[in-house]
Amino acid sequence: MQRNPYLEDRDKKNNASANLPARLNILLGIALTLMIALIVQLAFLTIKQGAYYQSEVNRNDETIEKGNIPRGMFYDATGRVIVGNKAQAAVTFTRGTSVTAPAMRQTAVKLSKLMTIDTGRLSERAKVDFYLANQSNNEKIAKIITKKHKNDKIALTPEQINTYKVSYVQRADLADNVNKNAAMIFQRMSGAYTLSTTFIKESDVTNTELAEIGERLSEFPGIKLGTSWSRQYPEGNEFKSLVGTVTNEATGLPEDRLHTLLAQGYSQNEPVGNSSLEKGYESILKGSASQTLVTTGSSGQIKSSQIKYNGQAGDNVKLTINARFQSAVQKILEDNLPGGDVEGAYATVINPYTGGIYAMAGVDRNHATGQETANPLGNINHAIVMGSVIKPAVLATGFQRGVISQNNTVLNDQAIKIQGTPPITSYWNQAGTPIPIDAGLALERSSNTYFVQLGMKIGGQTYSPGAPLGLRSDAFQTLRNGLGQFGLGTKTGIDIDGETAGYRGPTTGEAQGKYLYETFGQYDSYTTLQLARYVSVIANGGYLVAPHIVGSVTQGQPNSDKQSTVWTATPKVQGQVKLDAGEWDTIENGMNRVANGSDAWNTGGADMHKLVPKVHAKTGTAETVTNGNQTYTESMVAYTPGQPFAIAMAIPGMNNYLDGTNGKISAKIIDAYWQYVEAKPDAK
Repeated sequence: MQRNPYLEDRDKKNNASANLPARLNILLGIALTLMIALIVQLAFLTIKQGAYYQSEVNRNDETIEKGNIPRGMFYDATGRVIVGNKAQAAVTFTRGTSVTAPAMRQTAVKLSKLMTIDTGRLSERAKVDFYLANQSNNEKIAKIITKKHKNDKIALTPEQINTYKVSYVQRADLADNVNKNAAMIFQRMSGAYTLSTTFIKESDVTNTELAEIGERLSEFPGIKLGTSWSRQYPEGNEFKSLVGTVTNEATGLPEDRLHTLLAQGYSQNEPVGNSSLEKGYESILKGSASQTLVTTGSSGQIKSSQIKYNGQAGDNVKLTINARFQSAVQKILEDNLPGGDVEGAYATVINPYTGGIYAMAGVDRNHATGQETANPLGNINHAIVMGSVIKPAVLATGFQRGVISQNNTVLNDQAIKIQGTPPITSYWNQAGTPIPIDAGLALERSSNTYFVQLGMKIGGQTYSPGAPLGLRSDAFQTLRNGLGQFGLGTKTGIDIDGETAGYRGPTTGEAQGKYLYETFGQYDSYTTLQLARYVSVIANGGYLVAPHIVGSVTQGQPNSDKQSTVWTATPKVQGQVKLDAGEWDTIENGMNRVANGSDAWNTGGADMHKLVPKVHAKTGTAETVTNGNQTYTESMVAYTPGQPFAIAMAIPGMNNYLDGTNGKISAKIIDAYWQYVEAKPDAK
């Protein structure tokens, strides 16, 4: 029998309808199971962990916020303030625990309408960050990035997305037209880490800015009106180059120490020592910041703050420098500096017994333009070929090596003719006629050929006219060791960064003949400070004492103007030059004759002869080339016997030969010492 197609279709529909309740039952079962699980979880969270989550809602975080305090000051040896602090109004920002970039941007935009800051250090990256901190801009760029990378097989991380956004904004120059003032404020705010305080503007805040910001502080989360401290120099700005500088909100942290300082807790705009003593003594000058206990709610809002520690200003540094004497020496150098090719003048005045420096002045001169710049640190970082001032040290080495004795120091001043080298003569005996002279006269006249012959004996060879140079292989090192015991050719160890040891030339091959010039100071170079330490050895009877410029560290007392000393410098002996008393007498007698002798070829000069009390000295002249011209370095070392005074000075690049400038400047400095540092010994 044939089947009815209508019935077949009806049966199919009936079967499908019969299956529908079964599917619904399954779906309803799954939904019911999920609902039961959700109810169980809600019950668990409410009953078992409800108290915990309620406490999280009400939770307060306590964090210590650090404030700023004045840096320690610098005093001179007499207690005068060389570097002090000036309080000035400032606008600060303290970053909360959950402050977002958009929130900081909003504050920066509002603040920029009331305050103007220097935008010179606004970085390109900060402009991009400021642009992206705008929620609308961020979302728009995010969509572009997502669309461009939608076919990537691996999903982008948030860090990758941010990198792409920054790159896109930079390529499209989208941040070029941002408000620079607002962007700079945003950059400063971004430089603060959580609950640290940074300066938005630390100087030149106008009264109008203070008034308008003060009236609207509630509109600017984290913004406060505070106080900043800037350096001032009561004794003159010339001390800035000696003591060093401190960064400010415009310069920011030094790039070469940025990461180190950030790791130590500094903020981007926090002041920090940037050079010389300010940098070297940063750890004690910065003091300890004030501490405020800040309580924040779960959403990051600040609920309360309580000062726990008022902070302690930085410790003060008292120098061995005499401020008035320092200024006087600086002016003497500047007023008496020759022109022409002269490259500068440098002078160090030191206590030979303690190593304390009374004055360290210097001036650099651009021989092309004539422009002069104060540079006291040229005493420690300008290496100069000094000439004959080193001859007393060569004489001492001759005594120690046994090639000359105190009872017989006579050698001929004569032309030195070594095979293969140019002839060497003394300026006062150009003919080279053999003239017997002793050590005292050799120092007074500054006989080059006397010390060439003495140096050859130290190197193992007795001079014979026309003979080839036949020194021992260790001759150069032997002579340098002799000079080195006086501190020549080595760093002094002064407590200022940037010192150089000078330059020591090669000693092999064709340079072997330079040994002859080394014997009268025409080869290796030294700093003026090395000369000061060297002459101190002669003045104090043989002790190599480390020079220093910091005499003590003091700490202020709470609610008092008094200070307590927490550290005092003590003399540091670095070595000893051992000579018999008679040998020292020979050296000192020769230096006395330089400053006070009456020989027709005396090198001390009239200015030195007039000094009272009398000094012992040694002059120096070295032949140099400056700006393509034949020039000279004039130098001088001097000390007053039995007194805590010694001086070294040098003038490189002079066009005139033996014009007495070194003696004139030295005499003026010595007179200034008796005027500003201590009374003359014969004063009643």
